[in-house]
Amino acid sequence: MTRIWKRVTATVLLAALIGIAGCVTNPVTGKKEIMLIPESVEIEMGKSTDQAIQQEYGLYPDPALTAYVDRVARKMVPYTHRAKLPYHFAVLDTPIENAFAAPGGYVYVTRGLLAMMNSEAELATVLAHELGHVNARHSAREMSRQLLILGGIIVGSALSEDIQKIAPFLVVGMQVLFLKFSRSDEYQADSLGVLYSRKAGYSPSLMVPFFQSIQKLEESAGGGIRLPNFLSTHPLTARRIEEVKKMLVPIDAEMDVIRDGFLRSVDGLTYGENPRQGFVEGSAFYCPDLQFAFNFPNGWTVQNTPQQVVVAPKDEKAAVILTAEKTDKEISAYHKEQLQRFSDAQVSEIRTGGRRINGLTAFRGSYYVSPKPAEGQKVDEAKTNAVDVECIRKDDHVFTFISLTSKGDYPNYEGAVDRTVQSFQRLTDPKALGVQPSKLRIRPVPRTETFREFLQENTVSDKRWKTLSFLNAIGLDDSLTQGQLVKIY
Repeated sequence: MTRIWKRVTATVLLAALIGIAGCVTNPVTGKKEIMLIPESVEIEMGKSTDQAIQQEYGLYPDPALTAYVDRVARKMVPYTHRAKLPYHFAVLDTPIENAFAAPGGYVYVTRGLLAMMNSEAELATVLAHELGHVNARHSAREMSRQLLILGGIIVGSALSEDIQKIAPFLVVGMQVLFLKFSRSDEYQADSLGVLYSRKAGYSPSLMVPFFQSIQKLEESAGGGIRLPNFLSTHPLTARRIEEVKKMLVPIDAEMDVIRDGFLRSVDGLTYGENPRQGFVEGSAFYCPDLQFAFNFPNGWTVQNTPQQVVVAPKDEKAAVILTAEKTDKEISAYHKEQLQRFSDAQVSEIRTGGRRINGLTAFRGSYYVSPKPAEGQKVDEAKTNAVDVECIRKDDHVFTFISLTSKGDYPNYEGAVDRTVQSFQRLTDPKALGVQPSKLRIRPVPRTETFREFLQENTVSDKRWKTLSFLNAIGLDDSLTQGQLVKIY
C-alpha cells in the first residue's frame, strides 16, 4: 500500500468514525443513500489510482490523440450532474479493449478499444457511459458497502499500523477499477450516456452498434479474437441493447456522427501487442526498447506489462518477476535496498554474493522469508517462501529478478530459476532490435467496390481479413463508395 493510499484510507475511515460522511443525496437520482466516502476523499482516491494505472499500463504516447479524446469528453462535462469535478481523461497504451472510470472523475479508454471504434459519436457514447458511472457515484457507493461489510477490521486498521498491513482492503489500488457493477448500475450508466452525448450534440444511437460490436467480439473469442475486459467490467446483455434503443428519439438520427474526423485521428494507432515493449519467440523473451533478452523454461507462461515481466509454470508453484529501474546506484547497495520490502517478515539468508552474468555485473541473494511469528511462537514452515533476489546492471539501468517458491518446492525450481536469470543478456540481434508494431492505416476507397476487392488491391494478407472486417464493421462483400475511409494494418 502506498503512503498516499494509507492516508486516503485512514481519511475515509476517520470520516466514517466521526460522522463526516453518512446518508447523502445521490446527484443523479436525488435519493438518499449511505455513502462513507465524501467527494473530497473520492478525488484523492482517484489521484492515487491514476498513479497505479499509469504504472501498470502506461499512457499512449500520442499527445494529439489524447487531446482529441479529451476534447470529445469535455464537450459533455458541462451537461453532467457533477460538472465541477476535476475530470481527467487518458488513453492507455494497452491492446486490451476496455474503458473504465476511477473515483473522482478519472476516465480511461484503451488504444485497443479505440481501434474498434469508427466514429466520434461512438467514442462519445463510451466516454459518456463512464461519466455516468462517475456521476452516479457507483464506484464510491460500492466501496462504501465494502467498508460496512469489513466493519471492525477496517476500523481497527485506521488505528493500528500492524492491523493495517494485513486487513483485506478491497478499496486499495487498482482493484477499484474492476468493481463489478450491478445490472441496474449499467442501465443507469447507459441512460446517462445517452443523455450526456445527446446534449453535447452527438448521436447517442451509435451506442447500439458499439454494443453489437462487443457482442460479435464475444462470439468470435473462440476463433482467435480475444475476449475484452469490457465484458467483465461492464456486463452486456441483449436487454441492455434493447433498453438503449428505447431511449432513442427521431432527432438523434440528425445529430453529429463525425466518422472521417475520428478515423483520421486514429491513423497510425498501434494495433495489438507492441513488440517494442517485449515479445516472446519460442522460450525466449526479447525487449527491443531496453535491449535485453532472456530465456525461460519450456511450458512456462509470460505476462508482460510496462511495469514488469512475470514468467511462471502452469501450476503457479513458482514465479520469476523482472523489473527495471534507471539508477546510478552501486549494485550491492541497490540489492540491499530491494531487501527492505521484506522488513515485515523474518528473513534467513541462504547465500549472497556478486557474480558476472554474460559480461554484466550482478549481485545475488537467496533467502527463506516467513511471516514474523507472535512472541513465544515458532516460524510457520508451511508459510515460508524461498526468495531469490538478483540485481543486474546494464548501462544506466538495474534489472531485478525476484524469484518466488515455497520452501518445500525450492529444490524443484532452483535450477530452472537460476538458468532463467543467468540467460539474461544484451539484445544484439538486428532482426529483434528492428521489430515494429502493427499500425492502423486509414485509406480512402478509390472506386465503388467490395471490401474484399479493396483488401486484395491493397495486398492485405487474407489472414487479416476477418479482423479488419470486424474493426471496420463492414462485411467482406459489402459495397464501399469512392472516397470512403477504411482501416487496414
